[in-house]
Amino acid sequence: MAVPVRLAVDLGTCHTVAVVQRGDQPPRALLFDGSPVLASGVFAARDGVLHTGRDAERLSMLEPARFEPHPKRRVDDGTVLLGDAAVPVPALLGAILRRVAHEAWQAGVDASGATVLTYPADWGPQRRAVLKEAARLAGIGNALLVDEPVAAGRYCMDVLRQQVPPGRSLVIFDFGGGTLDLAVLRREPQGLRVLATGGLDDLGGLDVDAALVGHLGQLIALRDADLWRRLSNSVDTVDLRERGAFWTEVRSAKEMLSRGTTAPVQLPRTPEALHVTRDELERVAGPLVDRAVDETRRLLQRSGLAREDLAGIFLVGGSSRIPLVATRLHARFGIAPTVPEQPELPVAHGALLATAVARADAPPPAPPPSWPAPAPAPPPVAVPAPRRRLVPVVLAVVVAAALAAGGLWFTLGRGGAAGTGGTGGSPTLGSPARGSAGTAVPAGFVGCGGALCPTGSACFGGLTSISGVAQKPGKVDCAQAHYWEAFTAGYLPADAQDQRQDSLMQRADVSGVCSAKALHDRSVDPAATAGWNRDAWPVQLADGSWIYYCMSQPPEGGEWTGSRFRAGA
Repeated sequence: MAVPVRLAVDLGTCHTVAVVQRGDQPPRALLFDGSPVLASGVFAARDGVLHTGRDAERLSMLEPARFEPHPKRRVDDGTVLLGDAAVPVPALLGAILRRVAHEAWQAGVDASGATVLTYPADWGPQRRAVLKEAARLAGIGNALLVDEPVAAGRYCMDVLRQQVPPGRSLVIFDFGGGTLDLAVLRREPQGLRVLATGGLDDLGGLDVDAALVGHLGQLIALRDADLWRRLSNSVDTVDLRERGAFWTEVRSAKEMLSRGTTAPVQLPRTPEALHVTRDELERVAGPLVDRAVDETRRLLQRSGLAREDLAGIFLVGGSSRIPLVATRLHARFGIAPTVPEQPELPVAHGALLATAVARADAPPPAPPPSWPAPAPAPPPVAVPAPRRRLVPVVLAVVVAAALAAGGLWFTLGRGGAAGTGGTGGSPTLGSPARGSAGTAVPAGFVGCGGALCPTGSACFGGLTSISGVAQKPGKVDCAQAHYWEAFTAGYLPADAQDQRQDSLMQRADVSGVCSAKALHDRSVDPAATAGWNRDAWPVQLADGSWIYYCMSQPPEGGEWTGSRFRAGA
């Protein structure tokens, strides 16, 4: 009787991991070029061959315009221009999965059978259809899809024996090379359920690398200004190769500092090396880690989870190795996070454990997207920029910083600077956003002192923001258990339509409407709502206009019933 063999693949933004299991034997990771992680970049050669892993990285040194370092980021783009060819996104992702299938075959595993693929919890049917098409192109049949946080949760509970009693919740903190992905899971009788998702698509290990490069660049510029010029402004292949080697050295030093207190960084064209300490790493990485912790706090606040309902925090992703991450999370939430020995593996390993509840994804109700066949593109057309950063490619490290001679760096994120709107003073609505119904009061609201007040009670379940983009809130009857209630509202200013939700309250024109005074004035019992949390939540109405609700909840969070605020003017 043949021994059943199973394969699970975690296709990540920067790296891909695959795990195989033979019968009842312990799962083991597939190796790619001797490593359990495969760089997710793809290089489109002139002969039409798509290269992956180290080969793609090496080829990118000669023709960077033919290299896509993060195909997963391009899932919504249909096609990606690489050199003079437009390559369908499923073909890019399929090249990675085909490489996995080949390595699996080399190890005696047939990937054409049942294979488990993981995907972000916020991916809808269209994105999942892209992943399914990529699997088909790679020759992977009967692909089962499992949420990444659910897979991580199964690993945490089943392998690490994290105790999560029924009804309590677990936070999955997935800090990878390119993104921070967060999820709140609740253990229910039928299994783990995703309660809320969040994260930051402009924060990952690459940003920590860039911060450390910027710090070391200042030191190098003082010792050898010409060397730093070549490393920060590469103009030929030799400089580009040395720049890539330097970034690799910095990344290796960062990883070494997760285990020790000092690490060397070898400089090109010289026997000299710089030595960087863990204190230096924590100093430059501290603000980035604080952003991750703050996003976790916002997610928990929006989910309405009470402190006593949180059973644990589970760290996955390579960047979670940085000791400061667990230290800051512990300090903020009073719970010691669980950190696995190899944080890159739990999602793929956990996907095997979750296959008991995984199912083959059903076709979406709408026709799946179609992609044009690869075809040469006109030479003048530029390569479409990734949504998150405009950066050069260096050995699969997307340099998420522009490094000047003085060592300064920056990242390009979604939207502009916060806190730029409004003039302060008394609450004002601001100008209606594009597509709003002029100055007419929308249905379901009345004008009230320069704001919009709901004509009836407006209560909501948990609020979800994905990478700072607010998702539509679920309105519920206030007599039922809920987490938030709107006490007033306002038109979303036109220049705030592309602004992150978590920065809206930094605008004077928004915070003026969602003020503590407004909460007090709209409250049925001001003493009972004193000190409640306030947040602004953008919503598009049925007529196409944009407003924002001024939401409130008790400072301790949790569910409650009934309405606490007056309806009408």
